[in-house]
This record gives sequence, structure tokens and C-alpha cells, in this order.
Amino acid sequence: MSLLRVEDLHTHFHTEYGTVKAVNGVSFEVDRGEIMGLVGESGSGKSVTNLSILKLIPTPPGEYAGGRILFDGEDLLKTPESKLRTYRGNRIAMIFQDPMTSLTPYMRVSRQLTEVLELHQGMTGRAAKKRAIELLEMVGIPDPANRVDSWPHEFSGGMRQRVMIAIALACKPELLLADEPTTALDVTIQAQILELIKDLAREHGTAVIMVTHDLGVVAGIADKVSVMYGGRIVERAPVEPLFASPKHPYTRGLLASVPRLDSRGELTPVKGSPPDLTALPPGCAFAPRCPLVHDQCAQQPPWFGEHTLGARCWKEQA
Repeated sequence: MSLLRVEDLHTHFHTEYGTVKAVNGVSFEVDRGEIMGLVGESGSGKSVTNLSILKLIPTPPGEYAGGRILFDGEDLLKTPESKLRTYRGNRIAMIFQDPMTSLTPYMRVSRQLTEVLELHQGMTGRAAKKRAIELLEMVGIPDPANRVDSWPHEFSGGMRQRVMIAIALACKPELLLADEPTTALDVTIQAQILELIKDLAREHGTAVIMVTHDLGVVAGIADKVSVMYGGRIVERAPVEPLFASPKHPYTRGLLASVPRLDSRGELTPVKGSPPDLTALPPGCAFAPRCPLVHDQCAQQPPWFGEHTLGARCWKEQA
């Protein structure tokens, strides 16, 4: 049985402009020790999917409108809040997207690390402090013994990002939700953090969902990829086949818009704009931007099996 199985998840937001269907029927599964890349344009539903797994969407205005999130066989959408608190940061950890606002500004970095260790690992005093210093050293913070008692505002954005990663990895979680974890980091530290995440998956069997815009990161770390567009997953495949032979026109467009060392040609952007999630069309949401569109695309959304590999595209199913 997969560690995480998401089935037909719908997460909506009720606003004065209408209902935003941010996640609109998403299904996937992740096994222990497996890394899944979740890619797509801004607004495609990647971060909301991750936040939904931990039930961190404020309700209202958010609503879990349907589906199941099965973690080790337990539906997290039905799990009491008191029990979820024992999972968050312990069995399931998340690296949040914004390092500038995700740390508590009036708590020293040491306390933000030791709090997690005390709550979930039973560590106290010097043992917790020693482990906090080890975690900072692990993520590349210079002189961690002296920096551990600093305030968050005394760290740069990239260093705060590393502190957040240290907090997420502190309890060696079973599931790690990584939302753009290396965005604020330089290339050297980025490689170090990605190697840490790979080691966590390989040595401790941690399942990882890696949300990123960087297809190079996905190619280097992921076992499989799910491509999101308009609140839905439009293609699922192992990483090598997806990069070698993408099936969905949107996936091809994403890959064509990335610079390549083996090509001197012009980049080909995906024309048009992402869909309005308050007024999704009855057919394929990508149809207005698709170079292969035909009449059926506008009438009914294409489907693939609930967890099977492939592309949600009428042309592929023809």
C-alpha cells in the first residue's frame, strides 16, 4: 500500500468573485522512499494541493469539497485536529514557500528548532540544543554554534530558507512536502539540500512531494512527475520518459520554454494565459492555448485512470 494516496481531491475557495476551484479532481500516490515532482505554472494548484494534505487551508474561505487523502491508510480529511497536530512536523513535514514570513520573528532560531524536538522527539535542554546545532550545520549555516541563538531578522532570506529546511527535517518525517525548497538558495547550497532530501528518501524511506518550477531540479531528484494545469493533473510519468517523450501538449510547452545547452534556437513560450479558476471551461482547460485543439476538446475534459500513468489529452487517447 502506498504511504500517501490522494483520490479525486477538490479544494475550493469561496470569494466575492465566485468559487475558485484551485484543486479540481487531483489523484496521485506516493510510495515510501519515492520522490514525486509536482510541476506547473503559478496558479495551477500545486501549493494548495500540498497545504490540503496537511489540512492547512483556512475554512472559510476554503472548502474541502470532495475526495480523500489517505496517509498510511487513514483519511486525513476526517482525522481530528488534535491528532493531526501530532502528525504535523513529525510524521508529515512541510518546507514552506516563503522563507521571509514562515519563521516566527519574536522567537530565536534555537527555540524554533528545539520546540519541534521537544514536542515530537522528547528531547530537552542540552540534547535538544546540540541537535539544533547539528541540523543547522547539516543545511550549511556557517558557524552554527554561534548562529543558533540568532533572531530570524539577523539571517538573510537564503539562510532563513535553510533554517526552515532544518526544522522540516528535524524529526526525519515519513512524508516531506517541499514547496519550492531551493528557490532562495545559491547553486552550491541548492545541490547540498537536494542531496539531503535524496538521502532522507533513500536511507529513511521518506516519501517526498517536490513542488517546483525548476525542471532541472525535477530531472535530478524525482522518480516520477505529475504535471498540473488548471487545478488538475494533466500528465503523470516516470521522470526519464516524461523528459524524453512528453505526451501532453502543455508538458511539451513547458519543456520547450526551458533553455538547453545542446540547442541555440529561440525559446518557445506557451502562448496565452492560465485559465480563470472561477470559470473553467466544460472541456479541457488547456484548449484555448493548445496548438492541437479540436472540437472534442471544448466539449468534455479528457480523463485517464485514477492513478495510471499517461496524459489527460484526447489526442493521446484517440
